[in-house]
Amino acid sequence: MFRQGKGATLIELIIVILLVAIIGATITGAIIFFVQMFVFSPRQLDVQKIAGELTFTILEGNQDIRGMRFARKVIDASAVQFSYTYGYPTASDQLSVRFRWNAIDKHIYRSTSINGGSSWSSESLVPYHISPSLTIDGKDTPSTIFSYKKANDSIWISGVDPVTAIRRVVISISVKSGTGAFGELEGSFDTTASVEIKGF
Repeated sequence: MFRQGKGATLIELIIVILLVAIIGATITGAIIFFVQMFVFSPRQLDVQKIAGELTFTILEGNQDIRGMRFARKVIDASAVQFSYTYGYPTASDQLSVRFRWNAIDKHIYRSTSINGGSSWSSESLVPYHISPSLTIDGKDTPSTIFSYKKANDSIWISGVDPVTAIRRVVISISVKSGTGAFGELEGSFDTTASVEIKGF
């Protein structure tokens, strides 16, 4: 008579290895999902929230300082700065606002003037609670936050066209946490908005 061996056959070993591999792949997928959910997603949501608040503040403003949508007159315009005046026709009812992008910390600042831009208040961060680890830059072209259009939708050229010819302001921003790379679990969000300047 033959004795029954107590060892595993080759087929049984292969099946066990395959089962362990399938279970390992499932666990790895779950780990990746949870890392993205608890690390990447909050960063991405924070970046999107900051981009939305920044765009809303620039375009709409608030009850104390109105946004570009309410501009009556353009004071100054460049790729990194835009200044305008809003309010009623009398000078005492007007307020000037300036948005300026700082190339050093890559944040946007806002200041106001009650004398048509002759002197400006101290600058405040927009939005005021933005983290130092978040950066803002031009979406399509680095260091170009603002671009401008004339009445016929042609490009307004600084130094050639007068500021009174500006009829539309285009804001293109890219907000990033860290490098913004997905592989490093950083958030990144690009947005473009525009507003018509109504000359009265």
